[in-house]
Amino acid sequence: MYTATGLRITVAIGVLALILAAITPASTWAAEPVKQEQKRKKPSQVLKSTLAPKATAPKFATAETAGKAPTCFGEAPQLDMLTPDEGKAGDRVIITGTNFGEAACLRGVSFGPGHPAQFQQTNGSITTIVPQGGKKGLVLLTVTTASGENSRSFLIK
Repeated sequence: MYTATGLRITVAIGVLALILAAITPASTWAAEPVKQEQKRKKPSQVLKSTLAPKATAPKFATAETAGKAPTCFGEAPQLDMLTPDEGKAGDRVIITGTNFGEAACLRGVSFGPGHPAQFQQTNGSITTIVPQGGKKGLVLLTVTTASGENSRSFLIK
């Protein structure tokens, strides 16, 4: 025995089922294998390069060896002193401080925006060269690590 309310609910559920069937991505499921076939039919291309092969991420055999990998995240670097705190292009600058992390974690050194410098990290210090072509005047010497960055003012003569 159906009532008017029961009939309306049955019709509403049927309409909902039709709408869901219409908007389900069933058509994309059927189209996906066709796309894969087209990709397989393309001839493979060999890319020749004279560049050095890319370094691959270290592979760890066990969780024990993975735990010995360098950890790059922690506190942002702290710059204690720049020696000297002024110079011209080509001059060597020694940055002393803390929280530089391991050499693999140091991302870069720059003398103002867009003026990256070459650097070498040792225990508790970074040695860098003032880059050519930078603007003269007061700039921010910035050290960037995986944990953050810190800056000190530097005068380029």
